[in-house]
Amino acid sequence: QVGAAAETFGEAQTICKSFGASVASVHNAKENSFLRRLAVSRGLVNGVMLGASSNGQGNNFGWVDGSKWDYDNFVPGFPMAGLGDCVAMDTSSSTGQWVNTVCSAPLPFVCSRKTSDKEPVCGAASPKEGDVIYSPGFPNDASKPCDFFLGVEAGKRVEVEVLFLEANSCCDHLVLLEGSIGGNIIANLTGEIGTSRTFTTGSSNLMRASWQPHGGLNVRGMMVSSRV
Repeated sequence: QVGAAAETFGEAQTICKSFGASVASVHNAKENSFLRRLAVSRGLVNGVMLGASSNGQGNNFGWVDGSKWDYDNFVPGFPMAGLGDCVAMDTSSSTGQWVNTVCSAPLPFVCSRKTSDKEPVCGAASPKEGDVIYSPGFPNDASKPCDFFLGVEAGKRVEVEVLFLEANSCCDHLVLLEGSIGGNIIANLTGEIGTSRTFTTGSSNLMRASWQPHGGLNVRGMMVSSRV
């Protein structure tokens, strides 16, 4: 989940908690690259706040979600004493390097949940409007197929925003269909989508989002959000 600018780091964390998440922690280069690409896909090219704080203890930073500090990507020479106790990613550069900054900096932010919290239940009841839906194992394993049934009240149409897709163009697909079974194909997507795209049902109040990998090797999978 990517949020617009918050007035302070504390406000960003409060907003993330309302989604059952935390301002994002980063534990390897793959995650760092993914977060940068996600931010850029939402037009956030001037930096985003990450979920790290030194709590006024110099350069000893830690993740506010309590996870282990096992990776960093600071610009050489950073963190720099006196520049602030929070951490921001430079999204204007493909390297996505970090600097420390004041926690009152009004920056956009990225929320994330722990992997165990976002593992989907395939074929379960419709997710709530605005929920972010991930392929199983995202972003570390894209090999498991999964169908999601996205419904709204009768008389309305379903709109789905594909936030991110990374699939092998030979054989992995995200298929969006009208209704629950046998409906018309709205979109058959593969390859990489780093800029969000929106799709809407023609007349049905139900859409089936079907993640159909054929191995799902070395790709992250898909992430979508639904709304009326």
